[in-house]
Amino acid sequence: MKGKWKLWLVPVLAVVALAAFKGGGLWGKNESPREIPVPKVVVAAAARVKMDHAISLTGNLEAYRQAVIHAKVAGRVSRVAVQNGQPVTAGQPLVQLETSDFANTLAVNEAALKKAAAALAMARADYHRFQELHKQAAVSDKEFEGVTAAWHMAEADAAAAAAAVNAAREALQNATVTSPISGLVANRDVKVGQMVSPQGAPLMTVEDIASVYVVVNIEQQDLARVKPGLKADVTVDAYGDQVFKGVVEVINPVAKQGARVFETKIKVANPEYLLKPGMFARVQLKTGEAVNTLVVPQAALTTKQGMYFVFVPEGNRVKRQQVEIGQIINQSVEIKKGLTEGQQVVITNVNKLKDQDRVEIAR
Repeated sequence: MKGKWKLWLVPVLAVVALAAFKGGGLWGKNESPREIPVPKVVVAAAARVKMDHAISLTGNLEAYRQAVIHAKVAGRVSRVAVQNGQPVTAGQPLVQLETSDFANTLAVNEAALKKAAAALAMARADYHRFQELHKQAAVSDKEFEGVTAAWHMAEADAAAAAAAVNAAREALQNATVTSPISGLVANRDVKVGQMVSPQGAPLMTVEDIASVYVVVNIEQQDLARVKPGLKADVTVDAYGDQVFKGVVEVINPVAKQGARVFETKIKVANPEYLLKPGMFARVQLKTGEAVNTLVVPQAALTTKQGMYFVFVPEGNRVKRQQVEIGQIINQSVEIKKGLTEGQQVVITNVNKLKDQDRVEIAR
């Protein structure tokens, strides 16, 4: 009896399983599979706007002029007269070395010069006296030649002594290290009691930042459009949207090896010293008059492996389309290739979309 019960149960279970498989459910009620929601997106049209023809660049600020301060003579520092950030003028003392050794050397050489000068005066007098005697044949040629040679030697000794005095006097003067330019002290790295030498590390720098350079690199394809005198708008992160006006002043005529770019310096007036060497800067280099330019909102762009794409609606789906971009101004980006005026592009959720995804366009 048990075996017959099991045989009767098998076909019943098979019927139940078949019903469940066909979607009828165990109790005959139909259940629909869960549908994937279709995302709503906002679109905007590619449009032409009036934009300055410009090249977008990034670069770093450097001082308009910089003086690296080294000691000209070896010695021990007795005083440091300036601090970082302090303004100085050309010729102002920065560092003082101990002067006693230099003063003593100068005194010794001045004494030697006096001695050499006295010897020269005596040799000159002997020469003139022997010259008259030689004319009268009162002294031999050999004697006169000896007196003449002694006079020339005395002249050489006096010249050497004078040179030694000048060198000692210059060394004493160089014990006071002065600034060759006006500017701000930076990178001070010297202390009282420190031994310094002409071959040693820099003591400090003096940076003239009443104007600064923005140093940028111009690519080969843009070089023909960049000339000295072109105007530029410069911004730095420290001052938000504040624009500093600059002008191209220096273009290196030789490309950097490997990079194949041309270093270019843009001069920017900096009367309030707001701009500091080493800051990162963004530059809009104006290369022509304002022109009608095709743009889309920057939010429409997505990028992959260095290439840029937008999503173009086609019916209830989107097509991923590659574009070539130009300059970015405010919230818009120039489209050089890949779109036409009036063409719609998706501007929301673009990083979540894939090619041929279904979408619903928000009205």
